[in-house]
Amino acid sequence: MQTDEDIMAAVRDGQLEKLAELYRRYRRPVYGYLVNRGNAPATAEDLLQTTFERVIKYRTSYRLERSFKSWVFTIARNAMNDRRKVDGRMPLATNVDPLSLHQVSPSAEQNWADRETEQQSKAALAALPDTYREVVELAWKRQLKYAEIATIIGTTEANVKVRMHRAVKQLRLNYAKLEKQ
Repeated sequence: MQTDEDIMAAVRDGQLEKLAELYRRYRRPVYGYLVNRGNAPATAEDLLQTTFERVIKYRTSYRLERSFKSWVFTIARNAMNDRRKVDGRMPLATNVDPLSLHQVSPSAEQNWADRETEQQSKAALAALPDTYREVVELAWKRQLKYAEIATIIGTTEANVKVRMHRAVKQLRLNYAKLEKQ
């Protein structure tokens, strides 16, 4: 089985039919990311198409030393931000499924599983600032490495680590507030 990078190298060199395999591999993860960033399903579908149109348009700028996964998520994020600039709005909702998030460590995963309800988990995540929620989504659900997240959101790996630390700290506070209710 060819790697994503090998397939993208072929696409970059003009074998556009190979893009179908990358679309098959990344359609659901990118669509899920776009929906979980607050886009309506129809908008997320449009943005998914825009993302892969841009993959074709900018294929010659793809660098082989870069992960295709981080590159395509960067394109999706940029397409979403461009759309929001045009629409003049911020995301309307978040649809993160907290029970399907992949934890960074076994203890964090166990703590997550021990939470009382899915509703509490969703409320705790929804209360996070957007910059923290995005890092949580990319790290736990999309299983991206901090370096890849840094590339996608245009910051340093150290900043991603700080955001994740603050997000986890804020999640603890959010849970404490929810438990008091």
